[in-house]
Amino acid sequence: MVYSRGLDFLKNSSIIQSIMKKKLFIFDLDGTLMDAYQAIWETLLYTLASLGYGPVDFETAKRAVGHGDKYYIPVFFKPEDVERARKIYREYHLKSLNGKVHLLPGAKQLLEKLKNTNRFIAVASNRPSESGLLIIKKLGIEHFFNYTIFGDQVTNQKPDPEMIIKVLQFFKVEKENAVFIGDMDIDVITGKKAGIDTIIVTTGSSTLDQIIESNPSKICNNLFEIVDMLDKQLL
Repeated sequence: MVYSRGLDFLKNSSIIQSIMKKKLFIFDLDGTLMDAYQAIWETLLYTLASLGYGPVDFETAKRAVGHGDKYYIPVFFKPEDVERARKIYREYHLKSLNGKVHLLPGAKQLLEKLKNTNRFIAVASNRPSESGLLIIKKLGIEHFFNYTIFGDQVTNQKPDPEMIIKVLQFFKVEKENAVFIGDMDIDVITGKKAGIDTIIVTTGSSTLDQIIESNPSKICNNLFEIVDMLDKQLL
């Protein structure tokens, strides 16, 4: 069942008032702007086989995404194999991205809308910078972003607010003028710890129940709903 807190419900609420007229839009990558789950799964299968482990199914691989490979790899490998597995995973993943990563519906339209309305746009992802920057380039969206920050460029990854705080400091934007757009409950936790509103799209790794339980500022089925909010001057 698809869940959405519709615009009509929120139009007169304090929630919608709090997320109006944002200057800075901070995006997660995986499950939010783009889908790389097939590449991630294939990379995991290759790494598991390389170290003599059995395979895992696609859904299991997908649901573990979001915390960066610092935490992703230990889910599937014994402690003594983690470092070797991470090295194999990172090397193979760069190759597996070819032809297996695509923008999610509405991503380009949303980024174009934000660019055309002179908003600041940033990426805050737990991915390593090498693969994150490569993906952005492959998808042809690097020109939309004023700033990017990845998991290996901070001391503490999401759900710690360090990434978001660094983005706010870079743009010199107040918390109330920024919004974080993600797909997972950890994105909501990150936004709350940083003191900014969070919009969640139900296109990623977290289940709908996890998203609802985390209580974001707004839940959307897809990115087109955020474009619609901009068109209606609700953001």
